[in-house]
Amino acid sequence: MNKKIINQLLLKGKRTTSEKIWLKSVKFFYKLFNKNHKEFINRALINVTPLLKVKQLKQKNKRSQLKEFPYIVNNANRVSSTLKFFLTKTNNKDEKKMHKKLINELLLATKNTGTNISKKKVCMNMLLLKKVFLLQMILK
Repeated sequence: MNKKIINQLLLKGKRTTSEKIWLKSVKFFYKLFNKNHKEFINRALINVTPLLKVKQLKQKNKRSQLKEFPYIVNNANRVSSTLKFFLTKTNNKDEKKMHKKLINELLLATKNTGTNISKKKVCMNMLLLKKVFLLQMILK
């Protein structure tokens, strides 16, 4: 899990800076809580993981018409997509230091609050609406 997080933190191929950010965030977590960070991260990522995603397909011989339908995501793809989603949301925060941003977002995710959880709920509602709409179209 550590390697995946470090790989997602990479900017412009600078691995050492992403490793430093990750180690600082782990140390910062230990200073605050004196608990195991692995369980904490797993709990946060489980809360953020999306079960469904939207695929867009173009129809042949029709101009600019996209069909969107929801599908269930594999376990391997779930982890990588959640990390991407999670880290893009943390980069948009106003705080200057990345390790503090990471820990704050992870805390909010473990408590089932914050921007990541609200975004997940909005996406799930939209996907379920599209699913119902598709079922109605097929049954007609």
